[in-house]
Amino acid sequence: MLTSPLNPEHPFFAIECKAQRDMVWSVLGPSMLDCSWAPQHPSWLQADWQLLSHAEAEFTPEFSSTRLGLMFEQLWQRALSLTGSDWLANLQISGPERTLGELDLLLRQANKEWHLELALKFYLGYRNEWIGPNRKDRLTDKLAHTQSHQLTLSQQSEGKKALELAGWHTPEPQALMRGCLFHPAKPEFNGSLPEEVSASHWRGRWCHYRDAAELLPEGPWYVISKPDWISPVRCPLTVERAELIRYLTAHFEHLTVAVCAVVAVQGRYGWVEQQRWLIMPDNWPQGLD
Repeated sequence: MLTSPLNPEHPFFAIECKAQRDMVWSVLGPSMLDCSWAPQHPSWLQADWQLLSHAEAEFTPEFSSTRLGLMFEQLWQRALSLTGSDWLANLQISGPERTLGELDLLLRQANKEWHLELALKFYLGYRNEWIGPNRKDRLTDKLAHTQSHQLTLSQQSEGKKALELAGWHTPEPQALMRGCLFHPAKPEFNGSLPEEVSASHWRGRWCHYRDAAELLPEGPWYVISKPDWISPVRCPLTVERAELIRYLTAHFEHLTVAVCAVVAVQGRYGWVEQQRWLIMPDNWPQGLD
């Protein structure tokens, strides 16, 4: 398994294709959770999957959505195809009057079946809350929904019927969550983590724009767009801290969306990400729904 932060000399950064790096990190990157229903090192994640990083896997995915969560699921499906696994994605579960949901992934290994719920999430710590950048998503809500609804679908009568019709039997439900938790750079916003969170999760930092000049470390820096959030990035160019501050000033004069930027270090594969930051508008997280 890969850990965060990665050493700049790590061969992960030798992978030229960004989509392949995203795929490898999605499968082998650090788990956000470590609990009974979402173990950090699940038994079904075979060690020989490390071969993904050496496979002839350069590809340009035709993603059906620009939403990171759906891109994450499709990267997993690509990885399963490369490993020759027996799997089925997005099995719909219907009740008498409505659709109850769908099972993200079914996996069969050595006569053992698994029902897997996949998620890629990014949350910022604000006192004892972990909140999505758009302020509508909370980690505690996601944990509750995953455990009480998504993982139980395959155990309900409607789920068992759909599984039988699709040629599956009694898969064991588990969740797998990847992504980054952005810890506050300002101590007054520190709080606790849910007990389900892994101690070795991918850690970032965040601050308000008004505090950026005080809290952001020296660079060099590289600003990344939303599609680049999935995995640690290689940086084709870098800017110094002063230039980043000027960019942030211009950005927040007109926009109220977060800026994601990384501190870069140089290694044998060029400039690569070492620490990830989110710089938030000054009123965040006001207006919580």
